[in-house]
Amino acid sequence: MDELVVVGAGVSGLVAAVAAAERGWSVTVHEARSAAGGRARSMRGRFRANIGPHALYADGALWHWLAERSLVPAVVAPERPKTLFRHRDRLGPWPAEVGSPGDQAGCEAPSDQSFRAWLEQRADRESAEAVIGLCFIATFDHDPGRLSAAFVHERLGRLLSGNAHSVVGGWSTLVDDLMRRAIHLGVRVRLGARVRSVEQRPTIIATHLTEARRLTGDPSLAWASGRAALFDLGLAADRATDWVRVIDLDDRIYMARYSLVDRTLAPRGAELLQAAAACAPWEPVEAAIGRIERLLDASLPRWRDRVRWRRGYLMDGQTGAVDLPGTTWRDRPAIRRSATLAVASDQSAAPGLLAEVGVAAALHAVDVLTCDH
Repeated sequence: MDELVVVGAGVSGLVAAVAAAERGWSVTVHEARSAAGGRARSMRGRFRANIGPHALYADGALWHWLAERSLVPAVVAPERPKTLFRHRDRLGPWPAEVGSPGDQAGCEAPSDQSFRAWLEQRADRESAEAVIGLCFIATFDHDPGRLSAAFVHERLGRLLSGNAHSVVGGWSTLVDDLMRRAIHLGVRVRLGARVRSVEQRPTIIATHLTEARRLTGDPSLAWASGRAALFDLGLAADRATDWVRVIDLDDRIYMARYSLVDRTLAPRGAELLQAAAACAPWEPVEAAIGRIERLLDASLPRWRDRVRWRRGYLMDGQTGAVDLPGTTWRDRPAIRRSATLAVASDQSAAPGLLAEVGVAAALHAVDVLTCDH
């Protein structure tokens, strides 16, 4: 029986393991942490917080792959959740004076021009900056306006599609389902097993590029990514405030009260709020979290008195690929590195939105490695 090694037990690594095992391969997954999931882990305590905002898109390749195997987890999509937008220091509905972001979604955008330059040819500067602020949610970049117009425009369309779903119980629910399927197929999953080097046998490195670069010594395994400050709160429940999301168009912040949509994420009498803020390369994470706290002051009165649990942290270079003007996903690091080695990360040369990139890369890696043996 042919043998495959997968490094990393995140969603991409587990998808690769399942896909290879379905083809009759003997698969061993090595995971450095004591639990599977990677960046898709959810906390196991009272507040089931994901690592940052997560969504499963019903129009994406990951959803379709899961559906083919009856692995789509229980999900919930709020119908028109009450959303507040901060624009020019005001909180309220989408600012009518800047037009609808959907006005730009139906057009084609070039890859060799920045999103800001492309928008400013179609709208006034204030409207353009409001749409750019909205696009932080789909890029996790401190300035989506500087990125390729085609790259951001595609994500704007996905963002406005209404296909984003939350996984009931947090993304660890999906991870657990993938683990069960992998083990059922005979995959061996070794937790707490950090790989120090790559051997000359079929191997898929399903980690972020920084770790893949360390393992291989290949400096070309590099690509631009975002930098985001993440802030999570467990709060005593507040029935007086009914918004579900706040999107700060000025400061590039996304904030959601996830337990209003999925009650399993917080204990009775409490709620879970998670926020992400754009963090420029020069901005300390504490300053970015301070901006989130000021937005909370404006949108959730007396929140500080209700805190039961909190954590703040930085995701640097681990929020998925971003494409600069003049580049597309095809220019990112190639998945196949040699006859026996492939790298499947969310910054690899594969299409998709955020986590979908890593899954598409994993499935391609399985194709190229298993077809040669």
